[in-house]
Amino acid sequence: MIKAWKAVPVLVGDGGLAVALALVTLGVPLLGSGTTNPNGFTPVWAVLACAVCAPLTVRRRLPLTAALASGTAVLLAIILGHPSVATWVTVVAFASAAYHRDRARWLTAVLAACWLVTAGLLTGDAPSDPSSLSRLAMSVFAGLAPVLLGHVLRLNQSRTQQLVLVERAQERTRIARDVHDVVGHHLSAIRLQAVGARRGTPADADQALKTIAEISATALGDTRRLLGLLRDDDGDTDLGSLAARLSQQGLRVRLRGGSLLEGVALRVRHAAYRIVQESLTNVMRHSGSAQATVRIERSGHDLTIVVQDDGQATPSSPARPDGDGLRGMRERAELLGGTLTAGPRTSRGWQVTARLPVDDSAGRTPTATGASPAPTASRPKPRSAAGRDTQEATS
Repeated sequence: MIKAWKAVPVLVGDGGLAVALALVTLGVPLLGSGTTNPNGFTPVWAVLACAVCAPLTVRRRLPLTAALASGTAVLLAIILGHPSVATWVTVVAFASAAYHRDRARWLTAVLAACWLVTAGLLTGDAPSDPSSLSRLAMSVFAGLAPVLLGHVLRLNQSRTQQLVLVERAQERTRIARDVHDVVGHHLSAIRLQAVGARRGTPADADQALKTIAEISATALGDTRRLLGLLRDDDGDTDLGSLAARLSQQGLRVRLRGGSLLEGVALRVRHAAYRIVQESLTNVMRHSGSAQATVRIERSGHDLTIVVQDDGQATPSSPARPDGDGLRGMRERAELLGGTLTAGPRTSRGWQVTARLPVDDSAGRTPTATGASPAPTASRPKPRSAAGRDTQEATS
């Protein structure tokens, strides 16, 4: 219904509204009196009633002009001895002006108050005694209430539009970060394959070229999906496929608890996938390890993602500055209201721990943390193997 109304041209829709208000204004006295010629219903009264309603035809193009024209017709009717001519229509016109006018909205309220005071004075509510003054004040306040409502509705609409713009900006940032992650991940894999092909046999080189072709095709597909803004596409959330693909590239990935992502909000699944992908890319680039473990745990309303390797890092290793990848993972977690820490494991290797809310509603109002969480060297306590699914992809 609302969409159909928005599809109607502005002048046609507002003209229909003006005609409908005129019919109501003319019809109510006839229905209320029960006679064919009710007291006060004259041709002059009917013309004035139509004159009050007609300006609403341009209420969206010339909001304040339409309200003033309608108000002038009401004042003219009062002067001619017809005080009951559709005063409420002018109040509606001023409320519409408060909603549709973009500049100097305070002027609408001021002019509406002046019109109400003038109408009150013309109808005999002169402030000669306290009771008349009280009636005049009540009339002004009652007439300004719809104007205030129109102003509030416009502010609410403006706020909604601003939230939509902020959400779109966040979406563009997320897509840009995803493109960075996808390109970086696949280029790293292609480089490793190329380096291995140079050191191997011709048969190894042929196999490396086949793998590079597959990686390139996957990278192109992922990039096209991201640039096409296919926000509802959840093909990039399958950690099992990611583990299998990396196993073909020389990194054995052990995945535990992957099924716990089922039923989680799409934005959270997507963030979890990108965090795991970037973490495993860092394992391939920096750790020197041939295997990694990805563990997914779910407790209440929180989802915990742990990525571990047994590479060269030790607890005494110097602190590693946050690169673009680690910074992007942390921002991705914080955008959803979660946290991410990274640092050496207690024994040997590197660990990334991300905690995300199962529901992505926290991501609507990103938390401002002021500082990034400090790296942690502690290892989460392992869970029991019972009730946990395990998947291992080996080359």
